[in-house]
Amino acid sequence: MVWTVIVPQAGACDAGVFESLPSESSFFGGVHPQDGPHIDLHVRVDEHRVLLEIGINLVFLDWLGEFPREDLERVDASELPRVAKRLEQIFAERVIVMADGRALAPRVVDIGSNDPDEALLPLFPVSGWRGLRKLKLEVEYATHGSDAAAAISKEISLLWPFYPPDLLSLENPQPSLVIAAEWSAEGLRVPIEFSSASPTYRWRSGESSITARMAPLPPVPTEFDPWIPSWCTLAVLLAVCATIAGALQRRMRTGIAVGGGIVIMLGVMRPTVFPALALGNAGLRLPSTAECSEISSTLLTNVYRSFDADEETTIYDALALSVRGSLLERMYRDVRASLVIEEEEGAMSRVLAVEIDSIKVTPVDASHNEPDEALAFDANIAWKVDGRVTHWGHTHDRTNAYEGRFRIAAASEGWRINACEVLSQRRVDAAGAAPVDPAIDEEL
Repeated sequence: MVWTVIVPQAGACDAGVFESLPSESSFFGGVHPQDGPHIDLHVRVDEHRVLLEIGINLVFLDWLGEFPREDLERVDASELPRVAKRLEQIFAERVIVMADGRALAPRVVDIGSNDPDEALLPLFPVSGWRGLRKLKLEVEYATHGSDAAAAISKEISLLWPFYPPDLLSLENPQPSLVIAAEWSAEGLRVPIEFSSASPTYRWRSGESSITARMAPLPPVPTEFDPWIPSWCTLAVLLAVCATIAGALQRRMRTGIAVGGGIVIMLGVMRPTVFPALALGNAGLRLPSTAECSEISSTLLTNVYRSFDADEETTIYDALALSVRGSLLERMYRDVRASLVIEEEEGAMSRVLAVEIDSIKVTPVDASHNEPDEALAFDANIAWKVDGRVTHWGHTHDRTNAYEGRFRIAAASEGWRINACEVLSQRRVDAAGAAPVDPAIDEEL
């Protein structure tokens, strides 16, 4: 995934691990920006509107229609209102947005232009300044008035009709672009694609949520492991009774044989009947190795799934279902900074999949645990993360492989990651054949 897994170090999570991450510009320097017509499209849905956040370069703008201006290589600030009016007309004629079966009308609520770095101009040999200069606008489709009690529409569809040719393609004729975009609604951000063959996206309220995306965890054990289990006490009592009965009937050997048989049978079956017969308290019992492995993989996967949320508070709350203590805030901050990249050029990174390769579980001696780790284990995990960056209508995938050590403990609210340490990482997709220097790119 275009990104990096974040697993902070035990307890203190060494901040240097994340502060040394490469910047977006260094990572994408080889593939961005690109020549030709480009668009960045993000759709946001709330109770009152469908909002299209759009960035287009002038090549894309001129492909949409005629936009007379004094200088073809730029749009002056004084010309923006006229361009906005013309774009509003084009969207009203071509872009179809439906909410619960009702067509919505567009309104350009904001528009602006950039001031690009001239040093990037050699990267645009085909379109020159028109490829480098961009407009950013917001197109609003109102679904309700300003009534605070308005509810979000149950179904919204968007038909996107604009697919200019890929000017960098060597095919003849040049194929139309496939537009990679994102759709944000009800707290979730979802990657989507529009193409001339599939130009419509339909969204339905309530189909998914950040909670639904979090895999459920096994419950924390609540039954204590006794020093003497109930079956053992039962076996002793029955054996004593059989021996006494044999003695009373002057068949001592028979009584001892019967009592011994009862002990052997109960020792094999270990029935859980008569739990009140259990004696002593040895504390809570750690789940089996298989169950601990399941807990580890679920927690790690849920860390990444937390960042499917669109709002910072929602991400933080979802992350708190997997991480606790001081590690929570640091992991949130570092993952947010390195994974969710929405800075210049509109690059955005999203997790596609988390693949667990191996898990080795080691129980932790309770006598040496911290107070909040009365029931805990260490898990050495090897895993891969597939990520994707959506950048000006294009997607770029990346896969990283990691090894890390996690301290996982039971809390009153459930299983949580208490500490973690990144042991190694490397990029394993085709574009990243060269090994990654952990001192430079040690991100999770």
